[in-house]
This record gives sequence, C-alpha cells and structure tokens, in this order.
Amino acid sequence: MNRLVFYVDEAEIPPTDSANTKHIFLYGPKPVRPGTGSVGGSLEVAVRRLAVAINPKALDFLSIALAVIAADTFVSRKRFSANGWTREFKLEIPLARPRIWDEVAEDLEDALNFLSGDRWTLSFRGGGMGPPVRTAIKRLRKHIAIGSADCTCLFSGGLDSLIGARQLADEGRTPLLVSHSYRGDQSYQEYLAPRLGRELPRFAANANPVFKGPNENDTTMRTRSLGFLAYGVVSANAVLAKQPSVGVIDLFVPENGFIALNAPLTRRRVGSHSTRTTHPSFLSQIQTIFDKVGLGVRVQNRYRHMTKGEMLCEMLPNEMVVQAAVNTVSCGKWKRKSKQCGHCVPCLIRRAAFAKAEVVDTTTYQFPDLQKLWDRPDIRDDVMAMLVATGRDDRGLKQRAIASGPLPLDPVERDNWFGVHKRGLEEVAAYLKTQGFAT
Repeated sequence: MNRLVFYVDEAEIPPTDSANTKHIFLYGPKPVRPGTGSVGGSLEVAVRRLAVAINPKALDFLSIALAVIAADTFVSRKRFSANGWTREFKLEIPLARPRIWDEVAEDLEDALNFLSGDRWTLSFRGGGMGPPVRTAIKRLRKHIAIGSADCTCLFSGGLDSLIGARQLADEGRTPLLVSHSYRGDQSYQEYLAPRLGRELPRFAANANPVFKGPNENDTTMRTRSLGFLAYGVVSANAVLAKQPSVGVIDLFVPENGFIALNAPLTRRRVGSHSTRTTHPSFLSQIQTIFDKVGLGVRVQNRYRHMTKGEMLCEMLPNEMVVQAAVNTVSCGKWKRKSKQCGHCVPCLIRRAAFAKAEVVDTTTYQFPDLQKLWDRPDIRDDVMAMLVATGRDDRGLKQRAIASGPLPLDPVERDNWFGVHKRGLEEVAAYLKTQGFAT
C-alpha cells in the first residue's frame, strides 16, 4: 500500500520520512524538503482570478483531484504494482467539508479504480483550503471576465474541443473555457481561442506535481482528466455564483464517441492502452458524485454518439474552422518531438476525420507516410492494431465495444454507443485504404 499524506500548511509536514509514506504540500509552490512533493502551486491564484467566492465543495473536489494526480505521478506503476499495472493507494486529504465527502468516499474510490486501473482508498480530515477572501481577490490586478458566461467547456487545444467551443458560441452561448495550461498545450489554446467566432473568457491552470529528491515518476498519467474536470467544476461554480438562481451549470466535455468509448483494438490492449477519460461509465459515476454532494454541475458530452469525422463534417463549410482545425493537436506523443507523430491511435483517428470531411490535412506529422512504418517495428504497433480491429467482421463487435467498461442500460443510448463504435472503425478503415492498406 502506497500512503500519501497531504497538507495545506507546510509547517505540519513532518521533518523526517516514514516507510511507504510520501508527504505532499497541497497548493504548495514547491516541495518543502527532499523526500517530499508539492502539487497545485499556482491553483490558488488561478482560483482567485475568477473574482468570486467559490463553493467550498468545489474546492474540495479540486483538492481531491490534485491529490490523486500527485499520487498517480509520484508512485511508479512499474515499481509498485504486483502485476505490472495495478497499484494500491491510501490518500489522506485535508478538506473544507470532509463530512460531506465521507459520504461519497466509496463512490469516488470506485470511479478512480475504473479510471486508472488501480485500487484507491481515500480518507478526509478538516483544515482544507477554503474560498479566497475578498481582500485576496482584490489584490490581483487581472481577473477573468466571467460575467457573461452561462456555461463552461473544456478547451484543450484539440480538434474536438475546438468544435465544441465553436458550436456553443455559434448557438449564442457564452462558455467559460477551461484549459490545462501545460507548456505546449497553451500555445495551441492561445492560437485557437481568437478563432471561435467571438471572444470568450478562459480559466487556465496547471497541477504541476513536483517531487524533490530521487524518485521514479510514473508517465501513464491516467488521472490527468480528473484534474481537467475539477477545473471545470470550479469554473462552473464561479459562473453559478454570478447567477445562483439558475441552480445548475452545464460543464461541456467535447469528445467524439469513438475515442470516448476507446474500446481495445486487440485483446492485449484491454489494460494499458485503453484510457477511460470520457468513458460513459466514468462520467456517469462522476455525475452521481456531483449530484450527491450538491455541486450544481451537469456534465455533458454532446458528441458522444458522433465520430470525429462526423463532428468535423457538421462544421462545414466554414473556412475559418478548417484553418483552425488543421492547427489543433491530437497526438498523444507530440511533446517528445514537438511534432505530432502521425501514427498513434489519436493521430490515426484525426487523419481519418480529415479524410471523411474531405479537408486537406496540412498538419506536419513526424511520419506522414504510414507505409514506411513497416520498417520500424518499434513504432508500428498502433497501425497494426488498428488494421486488426478494422479488418474484423461484425461478429463480436458489441462485445468488443463493452470491453473497456459498461455501457448505459437505456436501449437507445446503448445502441447509439454501439453505432458510433462501428462507424468509428469504418471511418479509420476507409482512411487506411487510401494509404494503401487492405483492411
């Protein structure tokens, strides 16, 4: 069991370490000593920039998300899992309203187990971060102008988030955009924001987990999406504070259904290759938690029954959208070379979407010619797995669609998920044929 204890007061962090325990400074600017970590150092200022008193329950969810991200980062999956994948965590987290969260601790643990494939145990105590006081808000020179916002929308710099935000703006909505301000991602977001039809407010934050001293960090980062959702929850509650009579604020999570479902392409990809960031089961679990604690946030993915190509087709013809679309980022590996690879699963889905929409893809890929991958056994795995998945007949297709997790029981909703899975495979298969592959 990997035990991580979190503190919002650096004076409470023990001067020495104990076995199997890591001490983490929550909202701390940096680790207080070797052998300790910090996470969320810039979050307190980011929250103050919203210029309203945020619901303490929303800040508690942010604290939980940051603690989970820190644990996921600081504990190596390779070193601390019995089966090479599943780790066991025990987190002790200070919250402003611990009793409220005690009642949903098991729900949170189940959701985290599903999200990361690990085993989580959460315990809460008092003394967590509360809303910023008015004097602290006033000291900041620059605030986020959220007065006109009527909803929130995750805005990553990817193609799906571009379409999601643009469609909301075209419909007359004013979403408060919510972004990870990671280095690199931020440049895409800043390029795309002025191309959404009109100026929209934006909240950007960075968890920035840092450990001081020798430590083998994990790179799978399955829980990154929880931080993204937590930023959305805080932002939604800021909007709600401006118009409390509304009662509930929409948090839009724009993600095409094929990648949201992310059914494993082959049997050996059921674990490590099948992320569950926006899987319907995970989002349903999270929504249940929000409802139980009374957060006033409604999570919505309006594109859950559409492929990426179908999403793009819906925006056409629009030259501004086309120009912006080819300047989005989809690759899961692009930061290694500051260039999208062109052959990972997200890149293949992206390239297939442009082909379906008949949009000339001017993206600079590291490997634009997929045929040349046959001589590269170290990087051809994703293309080969996609060829296997798209080459199968329809027998067992539904079973493969639910291999990454349970689908809604409602028959119409369930059939729509099966449908988008089938059409997503067909979309990629059609693109691969244009590249000389028989599927």
